[in-house]
Amino acid sequence: MAISQTIVSHSFTVTFIRVKAGQLCRRTDYSRSDFDDLRQDMRLYLLEKAHLYDPGRGTIEAFVTNAVSTWVGMDLRRRGRLKRSNGSPTISLEGTMVECEGDTVELGSVLGEGDLLRRTGGGSVSNIEKIGMRDAVHHALTTLAEDERDLLRHVADHGVASAARERAVSRRQIENALARMRGCFEDAGFGIG
Repeated sequence: MAISQTIVSHSFTVTFIRVKAGQLCRRTDYSRSDFDDLRQDMRLYLLEKAHLYDPGRGTIEAFVTNAVSTWVGMDLRRRGRLKRSNGSPTISLEGTMVECEGDTVELGSVLGEGDLLRRTGGGSVSNIEKIGMRDAVHHALTTLAEDERDLLRHVADHGVASAARERAVSRRQIENALARMRGCFEDAGFGIG
């Protein structure tokens, strides 16, 4: 198997690309429908750059992390340039007055959550779905050991680096533990792809 195929099909690569694409889809300038395109573009970039991988200098994981992070940065900058250069004037939500139901109000006061959801391609969550999600989270948490739940709380409150310092382990060990726990949440129906 060619080195480029080895890199792209590596289990770390598949997971890392899925996570990065999921993170990007949560931004307002992307939508959930971009998920598959983002993963494909990242894989294509890795195939193009695979000839630069030198096993004597580092691991596949390090190469993939650097290459995909570089691609993400380039894509964010490209999208930023497109937003700035599309010829449309920027309008402030504060200070821009619009006519609404016979009154003159600030533009920001007439925009709501529904406008953001339309912009990002998201959907609102009904109360029944919220209850289902709460129950799924509860179920996933009950499958974890107490020290795993403590780790999740610590990471949510203080981050990975703080959890690693407190437990006197490497950040990589914390990230590996989180990856193992992520499977419980994916089994409960959370996650993308």
